[in-house]
Amino acid sequence: MKQLFTFSLLFATVLLSAQNTSPILAYHAQTVVPAYHAAGADDEGTHRFSLRRERTLLGDLDLSGAWGGPTYNYSSTGQDWALVRGGFGGLEFSETVFLGYGGWSARESFTTDDADDNVDAPEYDFRHGGFIIAVSPGADNVIHPRFTAIVGPGRIDVEGVRDRMLIGQLMGGVELNLFQWFRLGIEGGYRFASGVDSEKVTAADVSGAVVQIEARFGWSW
Repeated sequence: MKQLFTFSLLFATVLLSAQNTSPILAYHAQTVVPAYHAAGADDEGTHRFSLRRERTLLGDLDLSGAWGGPTYNYSSTGQDWALVRGGFGGLEFSETVFLGYGGWSARESFTTDDADDNVDAPEYDFRHGGFIIAVSPGADNVIHPRFTAIVGPGRIDVEGVRDRMLIGQLMGGVELNLFQWFRLGIEGGYRFASGVDSEKVTAADVSGAVVQIEARFGWSW
């Protein structure tokens, strides 16, 4: 009986001692680590931090090229089509997104849509410029789609009177990679005009369908 009591007392003492020392052992196990393990923990912490960082619209895009060139398009005006010519330049990001600026001017006079057959339709000069954003999915393929949006100021000159407005243009088409430094784009879309304040020309007259060919010179790295 005395031996059983002694054994029980010894067991309780060891148990209490283990409970008192376990936090210390755990503390040492967590703090005393090899240098390479600590470095790995830092890398893991950095990785977790990077996953939690704020996402932005363009923050994850990398600069991948620069392109520019001339543009030739035909725009519907009245009962006819007019040639509009200009150029553009900008930067390419992640090989699929293009951001740039361009300017275009009509080489032929524009007319109104609802002119009377017995009255000559008023003619006017048209030009516009704007910021360009284009997306080319699968840009590494020889032939791939391209979607373009242009927003910027425009102006018309009607019988010596100038009027300014906002122009937006949406287009879709295909792009051909002819060489590493030369691409050819063929697109079609629609031009929207807003804020036209003229007695003879309306926003509907300036708006219209667009078909264009664009030569793009540059380089993607």
